[in-house]
Amino acid sequence: MTSFVQVPLAAAATLVALRLAAVTPAPVPSARAASAPVVAVAPFAVPGSEKVQNFDDATGILTAKLAEKGITAKTLPPTDRLGVVALAGQICAQSGATGILVPTMRTEQAVRQRNYILTTVNYYSTHVELRLSLVRCDGSLAWTGTAVGDKDYYNANVQAGVADGITQAIGRALELYAVRTPDTAQPNATATPSAKMPTGPKVAIVPFTQIGMEPDPSLDFATEEASKRYAARGADVVVTDQADHLIATKEAPAMCARYRASSLVMGTLRWEQTPKFAGIATHAEIMLTTVDCTGKVVATQDEVGEHLHHGANFRAGVSSAIEDAFGHWAQAPLPAAKG
Repeated sequence: MTSFVQVPLAAAATLVALRLAAVTPAPVPSARAASAPVVAVAPFAVPGSEKVQNFDDATGILTAKLAEKGITAKTLPPTDRLGVVALAGQICAQSGATGILVPTMRTEQAVRQRNYILTTVNYYSTHVELRLSLVRCDGSLAWTGTAVGDKDYYNANVQAGVADGITQAIGRALELYAVRTPDTAQPNATATPSAKMPTGPKVAIVPFTQIGMEPDPSLDFATEEASKRYAARGADVVVTDQADHLIATKEAPAMCARYRASSLVMGTLRWEQTPKFAGIATHAEIMLTTVDCTGKVVATQDEVGEHLHHGANFRAGVSSAIEDAFGHWAQAPLPAAKG
């Protein structure tokens, strides 16, 4: 007599699954899963600029967050952010990347006060604006997103507030990057035909405030100050319409032709304030980059300014620090274009 043993349905299913697993080969990963997207990342710190530890740390934060999203990031050596445009093809070929992420960050930190019943407390209001751009391997711009981070900090270690604001901004910028519209443009689709090179000495200053950025009176003041400084040294100066600096670099031939200029000048600004016994100390850093009419970076210069301000109008202290930064140039801020 043959005896039968009843096996519960769930147990039977488990036995079948185990036997199938023993004879079924493991699935082969798809080519798409095996090859994660690769992007090159330009560091936050620009060569020649003032050493800021938070900017070095920001590059590591960005690459780590990209890795969390399944994107392989190849960090470039110190690279001028506008210089990436002319070097895009070489960068992609050497890194195996399909695009280059270029961050441009603006930080500001103002001393504020909160008044309580028995005391007044100083705090540091920190604002970070991050502009993250994806450059194609032909140097054209595929995508740009801007995000901000804000932090009020009460400790004397003001840089901690900047670090927190940077981390916030990076996280928000990558959220925008993740949902961007897929890039369907063909290589060189946005390339501008070469224009006749002008011979005049006119300098075209592209405003510090780029398209899509938050309005900021300090950036407007820096643009005006740059224009005045060039004009005071005999240069013929024109201020262009607002533009994305990377696009302006790629389209330098057309920009030069439009404004009858022989070079383009673009700048960045960051500033921070610290309370002192005698007032509020403001530190400002200005970096100007000159691009010729082929889109090549030909010169950069970085200067810092300091100002001890008295009174509640903290913006006046920022303006004075900007003036001081420009005042350190004994000669024209950047080489005059040759005719």
